[in-house]
Amino acid sequence: MIKSKQHIIFKLAGVFSLILLVFVSSAQEPNFSQFISSPLTINPALCGSSDADWRVSSIVRRQWIGNVSPYSTQTISIDGKIKSFDDQRYFGLGGMVLAERVMDGMYKTNFLSLNASYHQPLDEKGNGLSASLGLVSGSMRLDMGALSFDQQLSSTGFDQVLPTGETAIVGSSSHTSATAGILYTYDTDYSFLNLGLSGYRFVSSKRSLMNNPSPKIAPRYTAHADFGTIFSDNLSATFSALHLIQDGASITSLGAVVGFLFNPSDYAEDRVRMLNAGVYYRWNDAVSPYVGYIYDNFQVGISYDVNASSMKGAASNYKSVELSIIYKKFLPRSRKRIGRYHSPY
Repeated sequence: MIKSKQHIIFKLAGVFSLILLVFVSSAQEPNFSQFISSPLTINPALCGSSDADWRVSSIVRRQWIGNVSPYSTQTISIDGKIKSFDDQRYFGLGGMVLAERVMDGMYKTNFLSLNASYHQPLDEKGNGLSASLGLVSGSMRLDMGALSFDQQLSSTGFDQVLPTGETAIVGSSSHTSATAGILYTYDTDYSFLNLGLSGYRFVSSKRSLMNNPSPKIAPRYTAHADFGTIFSDNLSATFSALHLIQDGASITSLGAVVGFLFNPSDYAEDRVRMLNAGVYYRWNDAVSPYVGYIYDNFQVGISYDVNASSMKGAASNYKSVELSIIYKKFLPRSRKRIGRYHSPY
């Protein structure tokens, strides 16, 4: 197949523009619209903070859905109380795997984190304090061989066995660092409050695909607040705020979710039926309507990003969707709190 010089220049410019965009966005790391459903990406001190003994959380985010290969982010985490001394004092343990994929695998990143926490009650009125330390390991790979080019187009589609005629670029890197967090909690039967500060990657690590020792991963700092309460036997609400700072840039997200419980008399049993609806807002970026449903110990939610940035026209053809799934495991000794059981926290 004959290709024009202008076409080659356009394609390579597009590829390298995407590579640059990937590096810029990866410097800020994944930012979920439903951030409340991914606690271990917010603060490692949230290990074991759920009213359940164990909690499994997963989010799948597909963004830039449209005329290009989407940016896909998936995460799954598990955390719980490995040792409970009483109703409030416990040791928590948690782990998380996060993966990103761009342009059909041309660019991939993977993160693995392990965290341990301890929660100490401060009094008999529900006030408590948690502290956590953890390790995070990450890898990154760039492979131009995963792309398809015009020369590989046949009557049956793209045949990647055929030569592309383009320069192959392959690179990878890995790093290991530390995380830490502190969390203040106020927890009663009908309301809860979380105020937390955390930091990720305190140990400076190289992150370069071309064997350049200069690029380093900047630490990320997080402040968050969450408040949940019930208004009646059927109606409850959770309000959340998150602020991220990394390498001179910051992102602020807000969220409000209202829950309607269909069977309040059975909330302490495995017969919970609850509808959640609300909205998340990423400052000067996107508004994300949200709807979710709880069936027994399973919770599912879906959100859709509506662009609210100054680049509305440029992004009008691209869409972002998130799906979250949460499962909670309650042991026989557990006591569900009506103001907290519907929340991932």
